[in-house]
Amino acid sequence: MKKIKSILILLSIFPIVVFSQGRVDGFFKGKGNLDFVLGGGLEANDKYFAGTKKVGLTRTVVSYNAFLAYGITKSLDVNMSLPYVDVNGVENDFQDYAIFLKHKVLDKNGWTISLASGFSSNIGDYQTEGGSAIGQKAKTIDGRLVVHYFAPNGIFFTGQAGYSYRYDPVPNSIPLTLKGGLAKSNYYIDFWYDFQHGIGGFDYRGDPRSPTFRALGVSYHKIGATFYKPILKHLGAYVGTSYVLTGRNVSQGVGVNVGIVLKHFKKKVNE
Repeated sequence: MKKIKSILILLSIFPIVVFSQGRVDGFFKGKGNLDFVLGGGLEANDKYFAGTKKVGLTRTVVSYNAFLAYGITKSLDVNMSLPYVDVNGVENDFQDYAIFLKHKVLDKNGWTISLASGFSSNIGDYQTEGGSAIGQKAKTIDGRLVVHYFAPNGIFFTGQAGYSYRYDPVPNSIPLTLKGGLAKSNYYIDFWYDFQHGIGGFDYRGDPRSPTFRALGVSYHKIGATFYKPILKHLGAYVGTSYVLTGRNVSQGVGVNVGIVLKHFKKKVNE
């Protein structure tokens, strides 16, 4: 049981480094415990939803991610991330850093309820227009409710939803993420569904035309999976995949990602 808990605490890092999956997760690090993640990914998109109409626009995204997760107390974690993105081999820059705090408000009979809030913003003056745009330079204040269940046999389910407030001209959005999986002492696997509803905004090639790509409303339905394997006591590796089913003003294609996880336990994970 302790081995399974150790893996689950470690895997609280995955929400940010593996494409979507929500900004946070239902697992907690434990006071004084630290994880550092280095990962990379590739998205090969051959379609694009202009508004909700699918058109043939190719977009290839290579990303590199650095992520840190730290347990401030038994019930309070902080997550920090910074991605570097290359789009179509044309534009490349640091994208949007993110800082999140997650607080456990209920823990009973395998059920955990948590509240999370965070802020993200662009760190560089990257390109926001055209097919090689890196992002929308969105300054975002995010709030989430996270409901999590973990069974003694290692099966778990997590659901989270909230609201993302973005400074003009980027439209606000409503996120929802569902995840289920199995954690054993020598491996971990999960399957997830990620949804975002962009509130208002313009459509690409819509009428009226958007004055800037930053004002596009972005929605999507995305699915994916993650597999993690411990290698050494303080080292593990993961591989993941994702696919956009449908959406609005978003690219469609297959994404893959891999990375390594370095962890440090200052105290026992069950403290």
